[in-house]
Amino acid sequence: MQATDETSAKPGRDRPQRDCNNCGTRLTGPYCHRCGQPARSFIRALPGLVGEIATETLYYDSRMWRTLQCLLFKPGWLSREYVTGKRARYTPPVRLYLISSIVAFLVITLVVNTAELSGVPDEAANEFTSGFADGSRGAVQFGSEPWHAEDNPVRIDWLGARGNAWLNRQIALIDGNAREAVRNPARFVRTAAGMLPQTMFVILPLFSAWVGVFYLFAQRYYIEHLLLQVHNHAFVFLSLVGLYLIALARDLLGEAAFFGHASLSGLLYWIGVVIWLWIPFYVLISIRRFYRQGWALTLIKFLILIVSYFIMLLFALLAVIVLGVWRL
Repeated sequence: MQATDETSAKPGRDRPQRDCNNCGTRLTGPYCHRCGQPARSFIRALPGLVGEIATETLYYDSRMWRTLQCLLFKPGWLSREYVTGKRARYTPPVRLYLISSIVAFLVITLVVNTAELSGVPDEAANEFTSGFADGSRGAVQFGSEPWHAEDNPVRIDWLGARGNAWLNRQIALIDGNAREAVRNPARFVRTAAGMLPQTMFVILPLFSAWVGVFYLFAQRYYIEHLLLQVHNHAFVFLSLVGLYLIALARDLLGEAAFFGHASLSGLLYWIGVVIWLWIPFYVLISIRRFYRQGWALTLIKFLILIVSYFIMLLFALLAVIVLGVWRL
């Protein structure tokens, strides 16, 4: 009995006591209770590191699949679950948004890079760029005459000489890039498409604030409006990815020659139609379920919010076009 007590009092051979490498505190578990640093070291052989990453990935995948089922087929459910404190079983909203947006924008980049962009018709392009070579006119118009750095520069009195010089340098940059965009539209589209993720990061919080105005008396914090929009945007991103995969599969089936390929292509077409119809109904139902207002009032707010969102998106795309020309 005494030997048993002595054995239990000593640290076991299979679990030796260690000190935290960061603060020196005696470890009693996988994490240091003082500084929070994990006991395990990430400096190890590659097979062990790969195995640990695979284990954590499978763990997150179990939550991810449960989250995707609710996200795709239960509008507003994830947002209500998160607000009521049921969060451990689902993927965090920020991670869900990042994953869905990364996949969606990768698809957009793939489409842009593989698309054959010929720009405007050859006759119009030749007419538009005919004066560029000899400098008779530019792509930027100022007043009744084309902008020119010396003959017709932009001058604003309160900017001063240095301010006007900087402004005209930027206009010269835009002027040259606009000519290049006409000659090489594929490069311009790729540049503009590369700014879409940043654009959505701006639109998302602004639109969430606008939604909060419509539900000012719903006793919701701003973060709750933002949470619903994060989930809805993640759903839209994944839906667009699904529509792209359906279109890609139909293109491949169009080139196939096996029995039933036409029927399968038709089935995929109708699945795509259902997804397109499901997107607006999903957003409507999510708003109704999250804010718990009547259908009539929810429908009115939904229509106003949708129009507002597309106006906001239009201005954002115009800004992307301008910035795309500037950064080309």
